[in-house]
Amino acid sequence: MSANVILVFRFEDKVKRSLIEEMIDLAEAAGYHVVDIITQTRAEDPRYNIGIGKVEELKRVILENNIKKVIFYNMLRPSQAYNLRKELKVEVMDRYELILEIFASRAGSREAKMQIELAKLKRELSFAREYINLQKRGELHGFLGGGKYAVDAYYTYITRRISQIEHTLEKARLQKSMRWSRRSGGGLYLVSLSGYTRAGKSTLFEQLTRKEAYIDGKPFATLSTLSRRTKISGYPVVVTDTIGFIDSLPDQLFDAFYTTLGETLFADVIILVVDISEEIDEVMRKFNTSIEILSNLGVSFNKIVVAANKIDLTDSSDVHKKVNFLAASKLPVIPISASKGIGIDALSKVIVSKLPDKKSETLIVEPNHKDVLEEALIKCKVHELTPDGEGRIRIIIEGRSEIIERLKARCS
Repeated sequence: MSANVILVFRFEDKVKRSLIEEMIDLAEAAGYHVVDIITQTRAEDPRYNIGIGKVEELKRVILENNIKKVIFYNMLRPSQAYNLRKELKVEVMDRYELILEIFASRAGSREAKMQIELAKLKRELSFAREYINLQKRGELHGFLGGGKYAVDAYYTYITRRISQIEHTLEKARLQKSMRWSRRSGGGLYLVSLSGYTRAGKSTLFEQLTRKEAYIDGKPFATLSTLSRRTKISGYPVVVTDTIGFIDSLPDQLFDAFYTTLGETLFADVIILVVDISEEIDEVMRKFNTSIEILSNLGVSFNKIVVAANKIDLTDSSDVHKKVNFLAASKLPVIPISASKGIGIDALSKVIVSKLPDKKSETLIVEPNHKDVLEEALIKCKVHELTPDGEGRIRIIIEGRSEIIERLKARCS
């Protein structure tokens, strides 16, 4: 049975309905039942984050509805979390912890689990620092039951463990870099799918690769990267489905998942999937968030193709309007429906146009060089293949120049 929770939002200026709905989705994805939503528009209260009047309102709602947990949209400082738990007598968490909870329940690979542990520990480190501060001022009694020595020991443990995990993840990052380099060295092009969570990346992954990906309609269905080798318009590619973006992703979380998001940096083409079935303001908010994250990663905008997804869920005039809005970014925008297979050919053509380092060559393959023919069929796009009647084969191929030159040399 799911626990009853209250969601609390403090906005600086005006209430943002889209962020409230997104937070409800996150809470439900974590298995909670949202009983009530409390909002407040005001500057941050240093003691409780929200005002004391809202704290009293929260107390009443908690008693009336058998609430087990209160979840804040706003990031809570350690002292605020401590004060709220003391006043409300229930567990209190914020959006950062909620996202980590979802990640923890969905992590499959060892690397994903380590990234989650790293994000948790970095958060706990900031809490431990403030707990030590509060103890010194005499404002936090009995934490861990052992006084300041227990807190200091815990702080030391966290810093050591963070160092260990970062070292392990750095090695994993280097191994991935080598693997990505080998792929391109093997003639393969790298295509990465990115975009806001629930935009339809995994469905598009299935369309491009004809391989099933995990899809459940909830936020963060994909945590570990999923890669499949396929051909797009005849060109050999590895398509990768990556973790979905989300608005105001905390810096610590972004850093911890760099090894996952870093796949995008090595891609030859990045398909930014955007759900255009939503209201225009929501479409642009999610698009701008995605662009900001890609920019922070250091991605070249020349690599990006925008896939305006879910055109089957709205009418043609609405599609035209939203595509024009997205096209103002000067990026190529292709309207598609990943679920219906609409627009996939047009998207493939644009992907191919952006593949770098392409070279065409005509080779005459001798009968004793059948291995050259086999490699050409795997690592290149074959435009023409003609036997000459004497055991030789004339082949026109296109692919990465390094591969073409290697095959050419072997034929010579």
